[in-house]
Amino acid sequence: MEVQEQITEQEAVFKPLLRPTQKAKIIEFVGPPGAGKTSNCYCYTALLRNIGYKVLTLNDIKTHIRRLGKMQRTQLLAKTLLLHLPKVVSYSLTLVFNRIFSINSILRYLRIAAFDTALHQIIKAKKYDFVLLEQWMIQELWSATIFRLKSYDRIEKQLHRYYLKTDQLLYFDIDMETASVRITNRTSKLSRFDRMDPQRRVRKLKQYNQYLYNLYQYARCPDKRVISTNNTPEENAAHFLQQLT
Repeated sequence: MEVQEQITEQEAVFKPLLRPTQKAKIIEFVGPPGAGKTSNCYCYTALLRNIGYKVLTLNDIKTHIRRLGKMQRTQLLAKTLLLHLPKVVSYSLTLVFNRIFSINSILRYLRIAAFDTALHQIIKAKKYDFVLLEQWMIQELWSATIFRLKSYDRIEKQLHRYYLKTDQLLYFDIDMETASVRITNRTSKLSRFDRMDPQRRVRKLKQYNQYLYNLYQYARCPDKRVISTNNTPEENAAHFLQQLT
């Protein structure tokens, strides 16, 4: 059933109470693979749009960049480098200091930074109420550094310097056994965890999940919330809607 069809009568009562925000609220989703970040983002987006909010998603940002001409993309990259060069240099030194430097890690950082530059260009040109990001900088830094150190006690305290500013962080909590089953059943096979056998996958998820949660904890975002994946994405979206009133 479509998410929009699942709005209950109780949720409909909230419609006249809701008011557009003065500026876009940027919400970053964090959680281990299989936690349902993408599914929840889809449900949040559908529900908010259905009641009149203007929502920008990561896919919208990617589509915007794909539609840019060659000159516009060059300008976007140049602006990204200008804005983020000091942090890129510092991030590179942090990776060198921890002996895990790689060009791929830097490119991944620049990729999200370019998305962030495009994001702010978009919301400056057009009014949005919410920006929902299911794969943003915290998730990217985690993904770029796992499988490379015996201990993350030091680097997890350093990486918060390279986070991008967001207004709210949502951490999707899930047990690793359930996450592994979900990874097995999903159609996309882009993650390294997708290519592991179930036993090794559970072991690696348990090994690196605390590191991801600690990265979330070290964020200086003033509004951080843990979301239970025992609820369905539709239920989480409905609860999010209630908190807006």
